[in-house]
Amino acid sequence: MATINDVVEIVVVSMRDAFLAVTVFVAAMVLLFSWLQYATSGRFVEYIREKKKLQPVIGALMGLTPGCGGAIVMMPMYARGYVTYGTVVATLIATLGDSAFVLIGAAVTDSSFITPLLAVHAISFFVGVTWGYLVDMAGITPRTPLGRFGPTIWQEEPQVEPEGDSPLDDLSREVPEGLGYKILHQGYVFWWVVTLFGLVFAILLLVWSGQDPDYSLELSYNPFTLDGFITWIGLIGTTFSVILYVAQKNWFADDTEATIGDKLHSMRETMVHAASETAFVTFWVMIAYLAFEFMLLFSGLSEQDMANYGDGMIAVTVAALIGVIPGCGPQIIAITAYTKEIISFPALAANAISQDGDALFPLLVRHKAASLWATVHTTIPAIIAGIVLFVAGVTL
Repeated sequence: MATINDVVEIVVVSMRDAFLAVTVFVAAMVLLFSWLQYATSGRFVEYIREKKKLQPVIGALMGLTPGCGGAIVMMPMYARGYVTYGTVVATLIATLGDSAFVLIGAAVTDSSFITPLLAVHAISFFVGVTWGYLVDMAGITPRTPLGRFGPTIWQEEPQVEPEGDSPLDDLSREVPEGLGYKILHQGYVFWWVVTLFGLVFAILLLVWSGQDPDYSLELSYNPFTLDGFITWIGLIGTTFSVILYVAQKNWFADDTEATIGDKLHSMRETMVHAASETAFVTFWVMIAYLAFEFMLLFSGLSEQDMANYGDGMIAVTVAALIGVIPGCGPQIIAITAYTKEIISFPALAANAISQDGDALFPLLVRHKAASLWATVHTTIPAIIAGIVLFVAGVTL
């Protein structure tokens, strides 16, 4: 019979571990990749526009970058006719959105996840490039979703804009008003300070664990002990992450056109939105941790019992269908399930290929038919790849 103390302990440990095992490492990666996008975006637009034959490869590479920013940038390019529909499909297949940071964080803290991390990205990239070229060669577009020999569905095609006008200018910008905007833009500095402290202790925990395999962080509420101080760092960090998550008012998707537009024009906004993006990941990782732990507590199942349900053809199909849901939130839960050894690698790969992260939202605004058919055209290879990996007995 579960007690109040059991419930409180699960909540506290989940909040602490979400921050120290995921958030602090995700923050470093998000900031790095956000800065790279800020520094190189202008040169990239002209390059991809000139390299027509390489567009699916470049699109897949953009999708491969952790987070949703690289994939989101590609959508206004398609709306303007700068890139092919196959490039859009390749980009969406290759992206893992913000759930990529969950895998990266797991690999940082546990080297056994390095191989799955590299493998799932390699598979997503290969499938994205291959499927993207096949889509273009078959003449598949939102207007002809079955290719040259299928029926033609009337739909306005993307319009090519003048050469000198960058598609990045199409990205909207945030309106600087409202309580949420103020909390985010005034509180991000404090969040980064707490996260920096958390990163230091997270690295120390890795060092201590390497020196002593039996070492584990004890749950303590006394801030004057080492374990208690670290616990409070995790609690404060996660609490403030939840505040930033609520402040941004994007419940299932963190990156929007406005946030990407801001990040590409200002280093300060890059810092602000790196904090909000990491807070978004933190919230959904915490939800996943709580869901798994409470399921174990109240169901009487063991982790092995849950893993048995996540290892099969049905799990592969369900994981691919979860990827159909727009936004990164549900995908973070799916990827976290893999890090908890609840679902198999074929299921992980199926979800990674199927999911579109937050990139589907700007495409939906500009080209509704393209967003609908892109979802279909990315789910098909996801199910195929997942089944092939399952039948081949791939386990990572």
